[in-house]
Amino acid sequence: MKKEWRRYLGVHAPRYTSYPTALKFTPDVGADAYAERLDRVEPYEPLSVYVHVPFCRRLCWYCGCNMRVENDYGRALDYVTALIAEIQAVGRRLKGRGRPVAVHFGGGTPNYLLADDLAAILSVIEGEFGLTDDAQIAIELDPRSLRDDDADRLAALGFNRMSLGIQDFDLAVQEAINRIQSFDMIEACVGAIRSAGVNDLSFDVLYGLPKQTARSFESTIDKVIALAPDRVSVFGYAHLPAALKNQRMIRDEDLPDGRLRSELVDYADARLCAAGYMRIGFDHYAKPGNPLAEAMREGRLRRNFQGFTDDVADTVIGLGASAIGYIGGLYAQNEKDLRAYGERARRGELTTVRGVRRTDRDEVVAGAIAALLCRFEVDIRPLEAILGPEARRRMASRLGELAEERVVALRGGVLQINPDAYALARVAAMALDPDAPAFEKVSSAV
Repeated sequence: MKKEWRRYLGVHAPRYTSYPTALKFTPDVGADAYAERLDRVEPYEPLSVYVHVPFCRRLCWYCGCNMRVENDYGRALDYVTALIAEIQAVGRRLKGRGRPVAVHFGGGTPNYLLADDLAAILSVIEGEFGLTDDAQIAIELDPRSLRDDDADRLAALGFNRMSLGIQDFDLAVQEAINRIQSFDMIEACVGAIRSAGVNDLSFDVLYGLPKQTARSFESTIDKVIALAPDRVSVFGYAHLPAALKNQRMIRDEDLPDGRLRSELVDYADARLCAAGYMRIGFDHYAKPGNPLAEAMREGRLRRNFQGFTDDVADTVIGLGASAIGYIGGLYAQNEKDLRAYGERARRGELTTVRGVRRTDRDEVVAGAIAALLCRFEVDIRPLEAILGPEARRRMASRLGELAEERVVALRGGVLQINPDAYALARVAAMALDPDAPAFEKVSSAV
């Protein structure tokens, strides 16, 4: 990466997994608004179902997820009961309309739950929404919590996509983030997952972690390649100790500087591409035969709350505490507090407590940002046409700055990201966001 681009790596740009971002969600959009949108779902409309499991056995110091460390499994069973009640409440609104094409269990640590309890949740989803044999059923896994027979049992339940949280293989880095998991452990997990017949396995890797060096990260990427996952996500760690108390356990002086972060990004990209992976967007990689790579080649790549995806559904049903759904231009987020969530769900209520409705302007901005992130180019003339004079001036100023440094190029109204600047795609997307603050004043957002 060019030296003059490195300063942009320090910008905590929104992830743009939604637009408007979660910072714009308000209590003005609640359960009634969500119910009204559920009533509009078409009989055979594709649905993507997200299930949030907020529990972990240990606290990782880098984590920014909505989770809690829980040692009493009885509380997890209470949560499963509430989650099932919420699924049933949503099912009553849908009345058989909609067809799930994807189900994704995220967290927290979904495999904190026993396979029998995951089976119970899936059974209710199937009963209320319906599941076809070709549905994508995915789960995020903490390898430290994977039990001996979990892979086989999960595969038998229909889970055909699995993701392992790797982060980094170096022991010094693992100690600095409070997540110890050996290469041998990961190798055994991969073997169990492959033996169970799962042929879509993903790894999550983080750069910018404390104690990372060029040599240690090179070793991590080489080990990732040796284990041959079908997809790899390479995310940048965002250090926000003011907002996330657990990150205060990480010392600022242990973090890589901008130069080293740049080197880590470049190394991961070069090695993964050389190993035959296709770059997907700005932080995903996939083997050429993987459905994600096929979606990229065919122009079907999309971006949602799970990142880049081949999921075809526009409608997302969010289930569980803090989960976010999207239906017909409305984002709806569930109650975050576990006690309050459980009380609402067990009363048979929808648990939405905040959200936002997209305006006509939001639709145009969202479409432009999604196109830029998924295809690295977009015609910005429709966006210019709906923005006011001040918003157009800000956009032109930001694009001018990025164009001067050759991060982007603008030709005949078509904005393109320099292929060498792929890691700065979110920064380029900020230039199209009329509500985004200046680059140096951005905080992380969903």
